[in-house]
Amino acid sequence: MAIPKYDEMYADFLRVLADNRIHSLSDIQDAIAKKRHLTEDELAERAPNKPGTVFSNRVAWTKAYLMKAELICSAKRGYCRITTDGQKLLSKRLKKIDNTVLSRYKGFTEYLNSEKVQDENVELRCESPQSDVQPLIDEAPDELITKAVDTLNKSLADELLQEIMEQTPAFFEWLVPYLLGKMGYGVSERDLSKISHQSRDGGIDGVIRQDKLGFSKIYIQAKRWDPQVVVGRPELQKFYGALPSGTAHGLFITTARFSDDAKKYAENRGNIVLVDGIRLVNLMIEHNVGVSVETQYVIKKIDSDFFKGE
Repeated sequence: MAIPKYDEMYADFLRVLADNRIHSLSDIQDAIAKKRHLTEDELAERAPNKPGTVFSNRVAWTKAYLMKAELICSAKRGYCRITTDGQKLLSKRLKKIDNTVLSRYKGFTEYLNSEKVQDENVELRCESPQSDVQPLIDEAPDELITKAVDTLNKSLADELLQEIMEQTPAFFEWLVPYLLGKMGYGVSERDLSKISHQSRDGGIDGVIRQDKLGFSKIYIQAKRWDPQVVVGRPELQKFYGALPSGTAHGLFITTARFSDDAKKYAENRGNIVLVDGIRLVNLMIEHNVGVSVETQYVIKKIDSDFFKGE
């Protein structure tokens, strides 16, 4: 079973509190997880670029919106209980409680800056499967932000790859060592002056130092090929054969893509790392190569230590 979205757990959350007792958020999470039959892997799934798990993050948003709708309230930090309105809602035995239902509550709609705030006494009704009413929000706000950033980065990656292909081969020969240097490898222009599309050594375009102290070497193959080109196993076999020993480290970096057979070959060798066009531009984005910061948003959270007192 997939991890439920925050708005799919409204009813679960309220039912745990239906006994009118005060419950901790951790106990509520455990009860919902048990009811939903979530696996250990699902419960351990981490939220990208955020502390905590995906499940705990979504339960936190479930709680937040139920509180805005005044269906639950906070008894003390980390604990909550159901309100009279919450009990009334449960007594209606609706088929589902989602954002459409919560939109009948003034506090919820005001929090979402809705243009039309419905009266809080409007009678709740069960929505039929044929209803054209769409949920106000599909995912938790921080998940939406993460997805939006991913979408922007994918678009940026496409632009970066296109930009690289419009440059000269000499630019790509310069770009590779520059990026590797930004990633912390012991690279200097002198070390990588060997990189050349005219290389005649059977597959080695250059050598870099694995670290800045230069304890070991990595032999590289750098090819600026059309992104639609598929690099197959024969190219990797040639590269592997050109390494000075069977244990030497090799990096094959290209703007093209690798076939499944090529990936399997590299995996079986164990000492060859493949970087295709998509991974290349993602590394450029990660290490701020060829890109600049346009806008930054700072997301803050409660500092629990601040409120612990002296």
